[in-house]
Amino acid sequence: MAQEVMREKIKTLLIGDKHTPTEISRILDVDRGTVYRVEKRLQTNMTLKHKRGGGRPNLLGNSIKYTATQFIKSDPETSVRKLTTRITKTKKLTVSKSTVHLTLQKLKYSKPFPVQIPLLSEKNRLFRIEWAQKNKFKLWCRAVFADEASFWLNRGKVRMWTKSGKKRSQKTTKHSPKIHIWAAFSSFGTFPLCIFRQNLDAQFFVKILEWHLLSQAEAFHGNRWFLVQDNDPKHRSKLAQQWISEKMPNNVFQWPSQSPDLNPIENLFGWLKNQVVKQHAKSLAELEKCIQTIWDSLTPEFLEPYWKSMKRRCQMVVENDGNKIKY
Repeated sequence: MAQEVMREKIKTLLIGDKHTPTEISRILDVDRGTVYRVEKRLQTNMTLKHKRGGGRPNLLGNSIKYTATQFIKSDPETSVRKLTTRITKTKKLTVSKSTVHLTLQKLKYSKPFPVQIPLLSEKNRLFRIEWAQKNKFKLWCRAVFADEASFWLNRGKVRMWTKSGKKRSQKTTKHSPKIHIWAAFSSFGTFPLCIFRQNLDAQFFVKILEWHLLSQAEAFHGNRWFLVQDNDPKHRSKLAQQWISEKMPNNVFQWPSQSPDLNPIENLFGWLKNQVVKQHAKSLAELEKCIQTIWDSLTPEFLEPYWKSMKRRCQMVVENDGNKIKY
């Protein structure tokens, strides 16, 4: 970098101030040969940047690169150190760990954390296929999607611009206070939001259904609607099931276990959390206000892609043989 700066100074004195090479050599305290080389480059329209050499030849030829690729396929968790040792023993070639690491980078290899996929039992996998085939063409415009979510104060991931791959830092607290919400939506819009701080039990869950779900669902859909919720123990409790069988026996909908990827409200919660984090709430009261304001602003047009995605989700489950889908 210092050499490039010096060459730029020589260029300025040659072109701008029109000094002779001898004068420039004395002014900048550099060898006259350096000045003459810069002058020659300027006369032939050559760049002043230093041309990099070929460097040391790469010890890892195509055959060894193929061997490294095969080792990674057989053991994706292997470290660069172990990979270097295996290559050295197999090919009887002394190679450094840094050389192997640079070669893997050139081959576009990286080592991120894997995506966590729920372990589905064979019974649940087969039921997901059967369920998806049966409900693919269901009238999802009548569905009421409901679930609970938690929001922490001063905790959440937000994207920030940076340069040269340098990661920014974000301050967080170890035991951040949190609040919980029960939320629901359908093709007609959002349902009244329930925000609470205590632990959710079966008795309180029944009160939520009575105060926030039943009257609004009937106002939106009359008696032609069905409830979509996961198989959480509170949802499947005797008290909740008894209340549902008495108050809304025709609105029960069977949901496959271990299937958060099928419920669009999970995607909506993900979007909602990203929006709330950007508000930088300083207290739980501000956090509640942010959540309520954003939730109340959601329109049926905004929610339409969420419930309309159910047909595609069912199709993807069948195509993926009942395994988790990318949603």
